[in-house]
Amino acid sequence: MLPALAASLPILLAAETAAAGISLFPEIVIRKSEVAHEWAFSIDEGELACISYAGSRVVFFSEILTDAEMGEIGNMTLPRSVIVSVNPFDFLATVENRELYRPFDTLETLIRRLAPFYDMGRALCDQPPKQDL
Repeated sequence: MLPALAASLPILLAAETAAAGISLFPEIVIRKSEVAHEWAFSIDEGELACISYAGSRVVFFSEILTDAEMGEIGNMTLPRSVIVSVNPFDFLATVENRELYRPFDTLETLIRRLAPFYDMGRALCDQPPKQDL
């Protein structure tokens, strides 16, 4: 289920539409310079979001693209996204964008870095879904 969700995430976020059974919860912009714990990502800022799909809630970190970087409909560049989780099997769903994780030597290192961001994302999951989709 997670690979299918990850494959559709950029489309969901870029279009900001809600399909049957999919909810987008509030998202927040996070910056390396503003967190007290070790930064887990290779870029200095991004968006943390929670998406609910078929009863599962998944936390994602996505790069933020300007309108010019995204381009126009028909010729769009969608933001790269990765799953933020403490379950190593979840990482397989967004392996194509793994360069968004800061380089790590072991899965333990990656999970330790991601844990605080996972907690932040789960807090977003506990908020009511967006109503303006």
